[in-house]
Amino acid sequence: MQSADNQTLKIISSIILVQGGVLLYWIITSDNFFGSIGFATLSNVGILSWGIAALVVISYVWGAASISNVREHMFKFNNLKYLALLGALVSGFFEEILFRKILMDYLQEEGFSDFLQIIISGIAFGTAHLVWGGKALSAAINATLYTFFLGSGLALIYIMSDRNLALCIIAHIIVTGLIEPGLIKSAVLNKLGYLKERI
Repeated sequence: MQSADNQTLKIISSIILVQGGVLLYWIITSDNFFGSIGFATLSNVGILSWGIAALVVISYVWGAASISNVREHMFKFNNLKYLALLGALVSGFFEEILFRKILMDYLQEEGFSDFLQIIISGIAFGTAHLVWGGKALSAAINATLYTFFLGSGLALIYIMSDRNLALCIIAHIIVTGLIEPGLIKSAVLNKLGYLKERI
């Protein structure tokens, strides 16, 4: 069991280093990083957008909680969880900037409808999480499908909040903070299967 924790620790550390490095570059090279992603105007976001964000978070976390490792680590505070919380912070910013702000704003400039922006963002987000399949094709398909729905939900929040990325970042951080490191550990242990946990 300890080796699974060590592998999980290494994976989370790698994510933090890679995504954190790019994120740090974006922060350093931006004139108004936090202002440009919507934290300054977060109070202007309507109640409907907050409600959709809450629904996306609750739905995804509830689904992920069907996996025993996710339940085990959801509120278990130890060094692995603390690192996972740092990872949630980094990936919340990095992935929302990449898959919502950069990708969806580009698609908007190219004339894509809001609906297509949501679908394409969801597909890109799901495909990027294909790697969580680990050793099994069924797990890879599951990871891609579920993160497609999460990515599409976050994209809907981005559209509904008048492209305020801060709300997406907050929702993403909460989801990842709750389900990690359990989800990564389940992938390491090859416990993710088609629509249910592999015994």
